[in-house]
Amino acid sequence: MNLIWLRRRAAWGLWFEAIVRAVAPAIGILAAYLTLALFGFASVWVFAATLMLMALCLGFGIARLRRPAPQAIDRRIEQVSGLRHRPIAMLEDEPENDSDMAAAIWQLHRRRIAASLQSAKAGRPAIGAATHDPFALRGFLLLLLLVAAIIAGPDGVPRLLGAFALPAWPFAGPGVSAWITLPGYTGAPPLVLSPGDQPVVLTGSQLTLAINGVRRLPQASFGPQAIGFSGSAQDGFRATAALTGSARLRIGPWWDRLAGWNITVLPPAAPVVQLTNLLPAGHALLIGWHARDRYGLVSLTATLMPLGHPNAIPELLSLPLNGQTLKDADGIARPDVSDSPYAGLEVSVLLTAGNLAGISGVARPMTVRLPLAPLQDKTAMALSRLRQLLALQPAAPNLAEALTQLAQAPPSQISAGSDLQMAFLARQMANGKISADAAQDRMAKLARQIEEGPDYEPAQALAAANQALEQALQQGINGKPLDNARLQSLLAEMHAALARHLQALGPAAADPGGKMVNAGDLDRMAEQIAQDEAAGRTAKAAGELSRLQQMLAALQSARPMSAAQAKRAEAADQAAENLSQMMQGEAALLDQTNQGKGLPASQAQLQGELSSTSQNLAKAGIEVPGLGDAGNAMGQARDALAQQDTGTAINAEGSAIEALQRAAAALAAAGQGMSFGEGSSPAAAENDGEGLSGAPDENSFPGILPLGDDAAGAIQRQIIKDDDDPALPSTVHQYYRRLLDQDSP
Repeated sequence: MNLIWLRRRAAWGLWFEAIVRAVAPAIGILAAYLTLALFGFASVWVFAATLMLMALCLGFGIARLRRPAPQAIDRRIEQVSGLRHRPIAMLEDEPENDSDMAAAIWQLHRRRIAASLQSAKAGRPAIGAATHDPFALRGFLLLLLLVAAIIAGPDGVPRLLGAFALPAWPFAGPGVSAWITLPGYTGAPPLVLSPGDQPVVLTGSQLTLAINGVRRLPQASFGPQAIGFSGSAQDGFRATAALTGSARLRIGPWWDRLAGWNITVLPPAAPVVQLTNLLPAGHALLIGWHARDRYGLVSLTATLMPLGHPNAIPELLSLPLNGQTLKDADGIARPDVSDSPYAGLEVSVLLTAGNLAGISGVARPMTVRLPLAPLQDKTAMALSRLRQLLALQPAAPNLAEALTQLAQAPPSQISAGSDLQMAFLARQMANGKISADAAQDRMAKLARQIEEGPDYEPAQALAAANQALEQALQQGINGKPLDNARLQSLLAEMHAALARHLQALGPAAADPGGKMVNAGDLDRMAEQIAQDEAAGRTAKAAGELSRLQQMLAALQSARPMSAAQAKRAEAADQAAENLSQMMQGEAALLDQTNQGKGLPASQAQLQGELSSTSQNLAKAGIEVPGLGDAGNAMGQARDALAQQDTGTAINAEGSAIEALQRAAAALAAAGQGMSFGEGSSPAAAENDGEGLSGAPDENSFPGILPLGDDAAGAIQRQIIKDDDDPALPSTVHQYYRRLLDQDSP
């Protein structure tokens, strides 16, 4: 090999070894900083200190660099090639003897040296790390770096990228601001991104970037997708992007990276919902449920599917959430299933809950047998059976023909309009101009119309008027009081609808308990609710509204009153008037007894009137609690008056008045139609704790009688007046005080 080329290659090797030895300390410092960065201990200031140390080491090492000497180059070749006696140096020597023989010998020697150099080599660079690092610190540092990389795992790359950020000063660069706006249903504030963050956000979040201090349009990308900027101000740009999947956000080109974050985007979780109870309750279905969601539920739907009919039309029942957004709640719903096409069948109930994110969760289904439809009309029942067959088998043949036959020959008396509507629906079904869903809904309305007869439309109108009144009063409880003009307008609409409803039912109508329908008390109740709402008594107004809703429901379900019911109502009214007169008479007798003028004959007369009233009520089939106690007390008072035992007579007359009050309250609740939907038993009315118009009776608030400003109130005022007489004996004063204490709320 050419000696000049050998020397050049050997010089390159020596230069490389010298440079490596010069930069090795700086590389070691850099490896130590990378180890710290992977462990998470890197910072801007540590990076700055690392750069300073590396610069010092590089400066010291470069300052010690020297150009390889020619002798060192030759020695390198000789050592690598295994040449002894320094043959390259001999090529530069000259013989001292100038004789021809000496010259010939020297030339022969040079040819031998040149021949030996033909296999000479420049060799590969040798660092000599063992010589310069006798304690093998390089191995320990590499092992530590490997351990740090394993521990960092997927966080290693972001940590390394963040470890090489320069301090803001003195190298002030562009200002980068980035934040993520989470979906509105979370209610969370925007998430501002800081260096090193690894945010986890929901699908649908929006990323916003703002870069200031640059004049050229910056570059940014989220994964493979580029983000376009637009100018927002002088030397400023802004961009937005919707986050639909996880990726890395990069701002700036690879050679001038301004910022970067790994953003994980997750879909919102579905609500957790389960059925806790499921059983029939009259014409309703009692559904107990529990549901929870991080951000809130907005819908709850029960899907009814008959067992063994996979092609049936699912029936959807929307369960109320009372206008609230629930996050963790238990509830009970009682949807009316009297119009269900699957009445009497066993169905599977699937509960579905939807949250604010539009994600639905499904509960494990449960099965229940639905109650039978409350139909009495034979045509309505036949139509309901056809509707059930249509719902179970939407593609079943001959349904239109069967409906046509039912319209032509209904098994019961129906209006001409109803049979025409059935015939028209049958034609639409035969021609395929109506869907199975719409057809079975129309059948349900026709069945109700036939079942209810001429009262169908008036009943619907009354239901709408009642609902409007309830909603208006409910808004008052929620902070929007109802003005009097609006209240009177709603009451007028309700009265008009009620008049049409009662007219369709006949001259006499009663609620399901057999009481006469009397809507006059509804006005007073609604006006009282409005007054309580205006005064801020929302708790009281809410209780009154609940009772009003029961009364409106009773009006809605009013039916023609039978002759027996009318006779009972008439007897109850007459008895109420008699009891009022008896209480006045007993109060007058009590006053006379206090003055020592009470007569046994007067008490006997009142006792006879009570006996006659009790017999009339018994003939009408009405049992009123309290009448027996009043009769016994009157008998004791009569005997005491005959024996001139004034104290015993006063006590017995007071007990008689109390018993008459209880009887009057129970009779009023049963006979005047003021407590709708609570049953027809006077005893039930006495024990339910509420009297007329939802006002408390004498058992709940003694002394405040449901009869209003009548004889009972007069008795109270008379007792107070008599108690002011200083001439009365102390025993009489004590008795009056006891009565007043009992009558105080």
